[in-house]
Amino acid sequence: MIVFLHTITLSVESFKGEPALSKLLVSVRTLTIWAVPCFVMATGALLLDENRELGLKKLFSKLILRVVLALVIYTFLFKCFDALLIDKDFDLGQVLDFTWVSVLYSFSWKHMWYLYLLIAIYLMMPAYRAVTKNIDRKTILYLMGLMFVFLSVLPFMHEIFKSDMGSIVSNISGDDSYSEIGAPDLRIVIYVSKVFPLFLFAGYAVNKGLLKIPFTVALSGAVSCAGATVLLLQWSILGDKPVLYKEIVSSYSFPLLVIGTVCLFSLFRNSKGKEIKVLDRLCAEIEKCSFGVFILHMAVLRYIFAVQGFNAYEHGGVLAVFGIAVGTFTVTVIVVRLLKYIPYVRALV
Repeated sequence: MIVFLHTITLSVESFKGEPALSKLLVSVRTLTIWAVPCFVMATGALLLDENRELGLKKLFSKLILRVVLALVIYTFLFKCFDALLIDKDFDLGQVLDFTWVSVLYSFSWKHMWYLYLLIAIYLMMPAYRAVTKNIDRKTILYLMGLMFVFLSVLPFMHEIFKSDMGSIVSNISGDDSYSEIGAPDLRIVIYVSKVFPLFLFAGYAVNKGLLKIPFTVALSGAVSCAGATVLLLQWSILGDKPVLYKEIVSSYSFPLLVIGTVCLFSLFRNSKGKEIKVLDRLCAEIEKCSFGVFILHMAVLRYIFAVQGFNAYEHGGVLAVFGIAVGTFTVTVIVVRLLKYIPYVRALV
């Protein structure tokens, strides 16, 4: 799903001449953004489980070290890719300088932001596990409700009404600058790492049965949130509301995304489908390659769109986008599977 999301993101630029198709792709892309918080919820379900042993030694030597090494090495390799294939001007000194600066300030390819999130989650995991170790149902639901209000609903409302509130704040404070820049950031906040801890705890709560969502409620909730998101997205485009548009397509704290993701994860967690050995084995193999696929698929997409300058609109339209996504995923899985046979390299994919 991440591959599909990034394929649409890179190809939608070529559809600007066709507003209808462009809106369709943006809508589909928006409905795939749930993949990231769902993965965070799965991380919470696994790592917050009190029955799972996770000491500091294992945390740092296996989980954190792997991600940090991947961050440094792939930042270097991706810069080499750009220098050789796009800039056509390779200078090892400049590449090395870029690498250490980029690791500190995240100047590398956009999808690498997720590695920083993983490092933060892993570093905070002992504290998060201490919270869930003896927590009861009422307390964790209270915690999640509190985080939903302060990390999702209030930030969303603040962004939407920031301009209007700016005029009110200017009148009250006597500072006219707020009329132009909008209201200052809210101070009624909870200072945690944005909305992602909420997804962690939600994944744990659903997995442990502390948050039980009936199948019909979860299904209707996921569908309703998806439908409302598409309607709001189209309204923001037609009504020229860039702030709302940005919140919908790029904010993981968007309230409908939070609710819809929790409902969707609940559906996945509680589904009891018939066992299909071939399919289950295939999914297990893909799961083993998931980290490497996430990292390396962008190299394939970047080669197609940035190096070759492929225009999806002129070469098949929407079908081309789907084809590139499927092809990129397939090629990346095969490459990662082969790389896993190489000592030392296998730890980074």
